Amino acid sequence: MSKKNRKKRKYISVTLVLIFMAVVVAGLAGLTFFEMQRYEDGIIDVCATQQDSYVQLVIDQINLKENRTDQEIIENILSTLDSSSNRYWTFSKEQTMLYVKDALETNRYQSLTANSYYRSDSATDFIDNLVVNKVNHERIELDGKDYIASGALFEYGGEEYRICLLTNTTVLLDNNKFLGSKMELIIIFIVVYSLIFILPIVITILYNILQKKLFVTKQELIEVGSAVERLNEKLTTDEIYDNRKNLFSLPTVKAFLEEYKDKRAAFPISFIAFKYGEKETVSKFFGRNCVTLGKKDIKFYDGRLHLALILCIRCNATKAKELASKIKGEYELLGIETSVSATSLDEKFNKIMDKMGNPPLAAVETGKVMRPDSRTESRYRAKEETTEDKKNAE
Repeated sequence: MSKKNRKKRKYISVTLVLIFMAVVVAGLAGLTFFEMQRYEDGIIDVCATQQDSYVQLVIDQINLKENRTDQEIIENILSTLDSSSNRYWTFSKEQTMLYVKDALETNRYQSLTANSYYRSDSATDFIDNLVVNKVNHERIELDGKDYIASGALFEYGGEEYRICLLTNTTVLLDNNKFLGSKMELIIIFIVVYSLIFILPIVITILYNILQKKLFVTKQELIEVGSAVERLNEKLTTDEIYDNRKNLFSLPTVKAFLEEYKDKRAAFPISFIAFKYGEKETVSKFFGRNCVTLGKKDIKFYDGRLHLALILCIRCNATKAKELASKIKGEYELLGIETSVSATSLDEKFNKIMDKMGNPPLAAVETGKVMRPDSRTESRYRAKEETTEDKKNAE
């Protein structure tokens, strides 16, 4: 897996979150609709049960007095009950409609049978399934309206009657308190589901923005780190190869010769050899001449033999002599050699080494940087003095 793919996986797809939350909210909305329907059905069922008791009470009132005629039942009992377009009574004997809502409606339906009045499938099933002396209720449809119908069969005077109370469901469901509570619940659900839908998307967007910022910050940190590393490397390199600050042990000169053999731009290369005085230290000697010697002049020394060698890059014989004449301090100029090409470099180096007395170049400390410090030479001098003391004692 590439780094690019790993970086992409840190981001969350807003489209996928949008689809997922749409499915979740749709499922919750469906569940809420189902529960609201159950809630309405529960309210209707409670009202229907109370309505059944009311129907049973009317039947009991009819049965209180015997030998009433149909007209007496209608006038003395049913006509006295509240009736409207949304809540009314029906009364029939066998298949004959005796009473519907009020006198006016009754006249309209007297010529119809009960099945003709209850002409919808739900209403016909309800009428056909009524039980004697037991009030039942059912939701039916009449003339495109939804009703709660409570009814029963009962015997009176040797004949079988059918009585029903029909209440339009909108009377119950559009009640101010119930409707207000329902609207409040719907608003709450809308707000909650909106939050459920919106919040994850907002969080995803914010997360992606944060990840983008973190990625940019990491990239910037990487770039800054790389820049710092390059700068440190450059500073280290500059410090190592800044010839004004650095001083190398004499054996390392071989490493520099190998480096410059392949660099034509470095030629001509001059060697200037000195032997500084016994009272001088390497730090004092080169410290005095740090301004005289430039960045192209590489300094080497042998503290035991008090030898100093300057390797001058792009320095011809004339410039080498001028440089040697400017050196300050107690010293002896041992010689100057100039190589104009790589072929004569080793030859000129061997000549300058001869003039220096061929100091040993064993135990080469290749590339090791040594500061101009008198402590180095002091250790050599202390060692020599100890050796001489031992010889004198013997």
